Amino acid sequence: MPGKTRQKDSTKRAPDNTLKAARKEYQCPHCGKRMNKWEVPPFNFSDGLGWCTDHLYICFNDECRFFTNSWGHMEEHFGQEMGYRCMIHPDSNEVGAIPAGSVDAMKGNILDEIQEAKDAESIARRNANMARLTEAFMNRDLPGIVAVLEQEEEWPSVRLKAAQLLGDLEDLAAIEPLMNIVPSHEPVKKAVEEAVKKIHKANFTRECPHCAEIIKQRAKLCKHCGKEV
Repeated sequence: MPGKTRQKDSTKRAPDNTLKAARKEYQCPHCGKRMNKWEVPPFNFSDGLGWCTDHLYICFNDECRFFTNSWGHMEEHFGQEMGYRCMIHPDSNEVGAIPAGSVDAMKGNILDEIQEAKDAESIARRNANMARLTEAFMNRDLPGIVAVLEQEEEWPSVRLKAAQLLGDLEDLAAIEPLMNIVPSHEPVKKAVEEAVKKIHKANFTRECPHCAEIIKQRAKLCKHCGKEV
């Protein structure tokens, strides 16, 4: 069955006043009930094209007229004993239909109660860490900022901010910790490199190419290893 029905209202767009800015609450355009965030399975069905998203929003109201009328529509037009539910694509906001083999089909993939709680907790943790970074910067707490940057499991945006703040401190003591951190996230890696450059520029220093110790920018001989630079 195609991803959209042949009914006239299958290609309409979700009304703007039913879509929240955070895209966390969608209302079914047919019954007005809150739609559920639904995890797309790892395999494709229907037209086989997939939706290019890891989740959709589906109306699981069993009394929704779009759902209740779908069984007769499928039997009459396709000779199939199945129905369909209203769905909204989170990127395009386009309203369509998704096949339902039974009343309870697909309900096992509803994400709302579990996933949204995890998302909210994760975002709250990110915001709290951002606030702690700001406080650490105001107190010139270099070890505290470095500790956040070293956490590979931390939000990339938080680690990116930590690297930028270390650069803003312009403290030579941050060079060694920065040089020993190798982030897997490319933007964070670049932020670390930029922080090192910024610190050296602010202090008129550079790294000795032979022994990696910090020397003056205009030095001709390294004071640590004695080699020409």
